[in-house]
Amino acid sequence: MKTLFMVQHTESEHHINGHIGAGHDWPLTARGREQAFRIGEWLKQAAGDGQYKMYVSPLLRALQTAEEINRTLALKPEIRDELREVNAGEGNGKTREWYREHEAPKGPVFDPDYRPFPDAESDRDLWNRLEPFYHEIMESEDEQILIVSHGGALSFLQSMLIGHTVMDRGHFYLFGSSGSVSHFGIADDGRVAAYYINHHPVHV
Repeated sequence: MKTLFMVQHTESEHHINGHIGAGHDWPLTARGREQAFRIGEWLKQAAGDGQYKMYVSPLLRALQTAEEINRTLALKPEIRDELREVNAGEGNGKTREWYREHEAPKGPVFDPDYRPFPDAESDRDLWNRLEPFYHEIMESEDEQILIVSHGGALSFLQSMLIGHTVMDRGHFYLFGSSGSVSHFGIADDGRVAAYYINHHPVHV
């Protein structure tokens, strides 16, 4: 039986300055750091004293979230490039207004190969980037896993846990927000239990 926790990084500068996050390296706000510290305290109670295998996105806001969590849990993070947020190409770090004005128009139906900018990742690109990591953790001997990443990346991992394909995201996907925590159990026969998804355990 595996226990899997997913933490979406807490409040980042791009959440309050009207800019796009995506592949840009925004830091946490002071409030975001406090949120992450409180999540670490909460996880100490929710996850117990087990030594979790911790995987973290290389982007600053995720690294800082893990740093604050580890003031309580004291885990050794493994930084995995696969867990970075989707790359919006030219749109990374731009204002939301600029992004909306310049992104390529979407078609009338879901297209997993749509890119808002020529140098951006599509949904299929992100899926293909994350899928080997997903299989790695599912097949590993680690029974307790904690992932600190981003809303887009975690939503795709959640889709994989549910058993969806990238095409299924055209009609159903899970949406999280900063500071949310998800908890899954994976039985030895592969069945997945979702105890809670994108739950906000602390309010700062």
